[in-house]
Amino acid sequence: MVILYCSAIYSDRNAKDTQQNSTEKVQKTNSRLTTPKITRIKTQGFASYIGMGSNKFEEKFGQPEATMDSAINVKWLLYNLDSSNYLKVGIDQYTQKVCSIVVVGNIANNNSKLEVGMTFKQLLQLSTLYANFEVSYREENFQFELSENDLNNHPLIGFANGSYVIPYLQPNSKKVMALEFLDTGMLLKKNIYQIVSRTPIPSQYQGETNWNQLDIMVPYDLMQVINAKRRILANTVLPVGDPLTQSAQSIIDSLEKNPKRYLKTSYANLLEDITSGDVGRNRFLSLNQSDFSKKLYQDVGLNAKNVEVYAILPFYSSTTFFENTKLQQDVWYSLVDSKTKKIGIAYDQGLLVIIINKGGN
Repeated sequence: MVILYCSAIYSDRNAKDTQQNSTEKVQKTNSRLTTPKITRIKTQGFASYIGMGSNKFEEKFGQPEATMDSAINVKWLLYNLDSSNYLKVGIDQYTQKVCSIVVVGNIANNNSKLEVGMTFKQLLQLSTLYANFEVSYREENFQFELSENDLNNHPLIGFANGSYVIPYLQPNSKKVMALEFLDTGMLLKKNIYQIVSRTPIPSQYQGETNWNQLDIMVPYDLMQVINAKRRILANTVLPVGDPLTQSAQSIIDSLEKNPKRYLKTSYANLLEDITSGDVGRNRFLSLNQSDFSKKLYQDVGLNAKNVEVYAILPFYSSTTFFENTKLQQDVWYSLVDSKTKKIGIAYDQGLLVIIINKGGN
C-alpha cells in the first residue's frame, strides 16, 4: 500500500522569531523564509530513547502489555494500561528503532524538565519556540513553518540528539496534556505543520495493513487514553464495551452501506475512499449531529435528543485528539468530563464513530 504525503507548495511568505506577549501567546510577524539558527535543548527524558533499537528498549522497559499495528509502518507498544500513566512507544518497522513515544500522565524519566501538566509559561522558560524549522530526511531538506495556532497549541522543540518533542496544550488552560517525542521521519509522517520548502515529502511504502487488528485496537487504545485522563481528573473511568458501542457499530455499518443516504455527497465520497483503504487522503472531517440526515438516527434506533454522535475521518491514532484543537473542544472535553458516564466507540478502516450519552444514565 502506498501512503502518499502531500507535496509541499512553495510560498515565499514571511515568518519571525516568536515572542511572548502579555497573554503568553506566541505570535509571528515580519521575517524571511530563511530558517533562523535553532537552539536545540539538552537531550532529556524520553528524548534519549528516540532512535534506540526496539530490543534494547524492551530490555529496559520490559515487554509491553499490548501491541497494535498501524497504517504508517509503525508498530505500537502499549505500556501502563488501566492507569493514569499511559505510555505508547512506536517502533519503525523498517529500522526496528524507536521513532515515537507518547506520554500521558506524570511518568518520571531521567529528571526531565518536560512534564505533562506544566504550564505554557514554564515551557517558554525551558525553550524558545521557533516558527521555522529545517529538518533533513533521506538526504533531503524540508522546512516547516509553524502557524500562530501551532505555536500556541502544539509547538515543536528540538533536542541535541536530533529528536523532537511536541507538547500538546489544552486550548483553555494552556497546560501540557500530553507529550510526543519523535524522530524526523515520524514528524514528517504526522504532517501537522505546513511545509514551505520545494522538496516534496517522499512516498512511504508498506505491505498490507492488518485492519482486523486495528478495528479492535484503535478503539481500545483510545479508551485507554480517555480513561488515563479521567483518572488524572479524578473522574470515574468509562467501561470498555458499553452497549452504546453496538449502536456506534450500527452507525458505521449504515454509513458504509449507503453513505449518500445519510451524508452530503462530498462527505460520502471521502468516506468511501477512506474505508476502501486509501490512507493517503489528507482531508480531515469531524462530523456531528448537524451533518447527519435524521434518517441515520431512525435507522439505527437512536434518539437524537439523548445522545451526541460524532464521525471522525480519517482517524488512525489517538493523538489526533491532541493535534486538532477544534476536535478537543467539540469532542474531547465531553469524553473526559465528569458528567459523561457512558460512551460507545466503533472503528473501521479509518472511520471512527463516537456516541456520548448526554444524560449519563
